[in-house]
Amino acid sequence: MEGLTFYWISWFFWIITTFFMKKNGQSRFMLSLFLLLLIIVSPYTVTVINFDLSIAGLFLCIPLGYFCSSLDWKKMIYFFICSFIIMLAYVCFHLFSLFDPVWLIFPRNWMLAAILLIMSLVLQEKKIYRMYIVLLGAIQGEFLYALILSKYSFPHVIASLTFLDVLSLSIMLIVLWNGIELLASFYERHFNQLEREKQKLS
Repeated sequence: MEGLTFYWISWFFWIITTFFMKKNGQSRFMLSLFLLLLIIVSPYTVTVINFDLSIAGLFLCIPLGYFCSSLDWKKMIYFFICSFIIMLAYVCFHLFSLFDPVWLIFPRNWMLAAILLIMSLVLQEKKIYRMYIVLLGAIQGEFLYALILSKYSFPHVIASLTFLDVLSLSIMLIVLWNGIELLASFYERHFNQLEREKQKLS
């Protein structure tokens, strides 16, 4: 069922932000509200210049615009270069899966999510940037893929529930990887501190 993965992951993150984040922070309320509205608008589409576009796709542009406005021009240029590379990978994967689906030995959504995770890790060292370049690159990829399919008169809904499944999987994998990195750095600092204390005692 399309969208099932998106709904499960979105509700999971909504529960985390609503019940486990600090209750005195404004970011908690905004993030919870954003996730809830994203779930509500996800089934609906609009037609823009002969293209069917999910309202959720438009809604996802809000945090992107806010994030990009906080960057200086050097970081913004690199950010757009990274998202452009993500976009190319996204479109190439879909074209290969469309015209030569034999090589899809694993579920398509999981394969694409894993590719986006690996590319975000290679392109960005900062943890929060990884999610945003995947988000922007995937949305750009949806527009380009829809444009290519329109040349062959193939119907395609931009930012459909299938797209949201892939995006939510990618975000979840990035969050898990970031958590592993933070845990590893914590244990590294802890063990280094123990080693220094042992050296002092000896």
